[in-house]
Amino acid sequence: MMKPMNTSYSMRMPKAALLPGLLGLIPFYVLALSSFASLGLPPVIALLGMVTYGAVILSFVGAIWWGVAIHAPTGTPRTGLFVWSVVPALIGWFATLTAPDLGVLMLAAGFLIQWVLDAFLSKKHPSLFPPWVFMLRSILTAGVLSALSLSWWLLV
Repeated sequence: MMKPMNTSYSMRMPKAALLPGLLGLIPFYVLALSSFASLGLPPVIALLGMVTYGAVILSFVGAIWWGVAIHAPTGTPRTGLFVWSVVPALIGWFATLTAPDLGVLMLAAGFLIQWVLDAFLSKKHPSLFPPWVFMLRSILTAGVLSALSLSWWLLV
């Protein structure tokens, strides 16, 4: 059985998690701002790059639920965690099969839905991960959604 994480350490966001997360936002912003950065990327190629990278990251975010489900104690919805963990990857995959402008919208919806479900999970089952995880997910989701919005506005 997993112990509740109420220690002061579990409240602090480790830099080892924050820094790679923030670095992971760089490709989103490079692609979204590519028309200003003189990268020589046509807008459709920048959008394709955005959708491809976004699909990879959305898959990663969904996979977090797989890891949580593996360690979830009795009484938590493990089956639901396992099942949902693959849905973001499927959303990302479908986004790569559509026109890039629609793919960007699908990714934005996928990241937003994942964040809402993360919020629900962190409130309903707070012992599954420390509070800083949802705080980090909120920061990174805001960053991703901002970059996707910029790409929609600047590249579509």
